[in-house]
Amino acid sequence: MFLPFLIAMAVVQINQFVDTFWVAGLGNTSAEAVSTVVPIYALMVCAGLGISVGATTTIAFRLGRKEHEAANSLAANSLILGIIFGILAAVIVAIVINPAIDFLGAQSVRDESIAYLIPYMVMCPVMLVDSIIGGTLRGEGAARKSTIVQMSAAIFNMVIDPILIYGLNMGVMGAGLSTTVSALLSVMIALYWYRTGKTVIRLDRKSFKVDKAMMREVFAVGGPSAGRTAISDLTDFFQRFFLIIAGGTTSVMLYNYTWKYIGIVNLPGRAFDSAMVPVCSAALGQSDVDKMKTGFLYTMKLAITCSVIFTIVLFVFAEPLMSILTYEESMHKLLSQFVWTLQVSTLLIPFSALMGVCSSLLQAMKKAKIPMYFYMLWGFGKLGLYALAAYGYMGIDPFEGIIYSMVLIHIIGGICLLSLALWQFKKVKASVEASKAVA
Repeated sequence: MFLPFLIAMAVVQINQFVDTFWVAGLGNTSAEAVSTVVPIYALMVCAGLGISVGATTTIAFRLGRKEHEAANSLAANSLILGIIFGILAAVIVAIVINPAIDFLGAQSVRDESIAYLIPYMVMCPVMLVDSIIGGTLRGEGAARKSTIVQMSAAIFNMVIDPILIYGLNMGVMGAGLSTTVSALLSVMIALYWYRTGKTVIRLDRKSFKVDKAMMREVFAVGGPSAGRTAISDLTDFFQRFFLIIAGGTTSVMLYNYTWKYIGIVNLPGRAFDSAMVPVCSAALGQSDVDKMKTGFLYTMKLAITCSVIFTIVLFVFAEPLMSILTYEESMHKLLSQFVWTLQVSTLLIPFSALMGVCSSLLQAMKKAKIPMYFYMLWGFGKLGLYALAAYGYMGIDPFEGIIYSMVLIHIIGGICLLSLALWQFKKVKASVEASKAVA
């Protein structure tokens, strides 16, 4: 289960890295604009990620009970939800984009930021459907097809990016358009499978009927996941405000480019904890808490080991790695700052992995609301530290203070989520043992 998750996540992350590479060639102004508005794009599609999780879980459950018509309806209604939320998100962003840029203090890159987001606003329903359709395929056990959908979107984007950005001289708008067109092409591949009967799920006119009960079923599972993602993305958006106070849009770019590498090395940990969820959930369903504990400890050992290794690699090779993204002259002048930011930031990687594994254990125990509420409090704490640093209350350079705060808040987050996960596990174990005693 680890490999399909890893491949899908890796291709998407590499795709984002390639996007960054091509945009970096346009100069620091374009790079700063894209870095500034990335959280807005993330907020636009977070509903799709939550619905995707809900679709995967509910479809798998219905198919396990041989309820194929219900599974078909769940898949169709998940896609309907994606279209509705996509239109809603596009309208909201179109209304708030200028006030948001003013709030962030990023007026100097306003034109480039809006140009990058225009394709996303036009094609937002497609972006959500692309995410959801991967979830419906995973729900019926078609891990290979789901991976192909995500890989195809990334591969299309890698090919189309330079054509639109440089070949047709579209600049940052070409980067956004490339991503959305690539998503549309991957959706067409998946719809072809559905229409030609190459999937267990059938999508036809009979299935495409609005069913509020089915939508509620999807949201019962996907809602907390979407909420957690939205909280994370909102935090990411507001922290841009403090980064700009600390050092302008250049600080946002330094922060964002560092996370391109951290995102890549976090992939094995994310794939491990994603694969752990169904294993531990199945063990809980069998009332086998020892198997669930074994799965958790095994996953944590693998995730932390990989994270420590990658922390060392990134720290040692920070300069050559950052040189890849700073080949343009105006970017290369900032190389030393890029290197420092990456080296300090690597210290949070093991604790970020720990947070992911512990959140997944809570999800497997059907305690998904706990990490959602925790991330809300954690996000406020992070923004508070960033504010203190940005306004100079830490007595050091504001941007450096934000980076040190980022590392500290991840250390605290890892320890706190581990404590919450172990506390809930003890409660579940006691409940299971009590049920066995009664039986």
